[in-house]
Amino acid sequence: MKMSIPPQKKGNFNDTSSERLFTTEKQAKLYFRLVRQRLLSIHEWHKIAGEEKAEFALVNKSGQVVKRLPTIGDYLRISIPGPTNQSGDGYDWVKVEDIHEEDNLHEELISIKVRPSSSPQNDKPVTAHFFDEAATSNFIVKREGTKISAEVHGRNEKPNLEDLNLIEKIRNSFVALGGIFGASKIQWKSFTDGLLT
Repeated sequence: MKMSIPPQKKGNFNDTSSERLFTTEKQAKLYFRLVRQRLLSIHEWHKIAGEEKAEFALVNKSGQVVKRLPTIGDYLRISIPGPTNQSGDGYDWVKVEDIHEEDNLHEELISIKVRPSSSPQNDKPVTAHFFDEAATSNFIVKREGTKISAEVHGRNEKPNLEDLNLIEKIRNSFVALGGIFGASKIQWKSFTDGLLT
């Protein structure tokens, strides 16, 4: 199966995964459908990861919150615990860059790749996220025979400090360092576990 996780070049990275084994491949196939739907239900991610974690909303290119399946070019609006993002009107933003699916006889996969972006809800041309635009988050659910895995892979994670005022630079440094030193790992482990529960 092809997974399009970008190479790690600079900054930090994060690899988080959970897995679940089933007695038969038929059971695993049925459960994979449920887990796939959970991954695609972005407005439910905070319930999957735990209510005290970040909250996500799917937003279209026009800046409107939508409750549907994500498509390439959509945005994820993220409300994280802690200081808010001024550039993103209180939110951090990523753009859906790729959605990939495979369905073979004994293997299935769906992946979503997102990258920090500006907000579609204002005209500020700056990256409205605590990581800079080189970072990606890659969400993967796959089935290999009787095993289902849920994974999150963060790559090239560096604080976003370009074209921002001092308060925003301090906020992004604080939030990014918190993520690098454990908060992201806790968030994503709760998420991958929740996808498979």
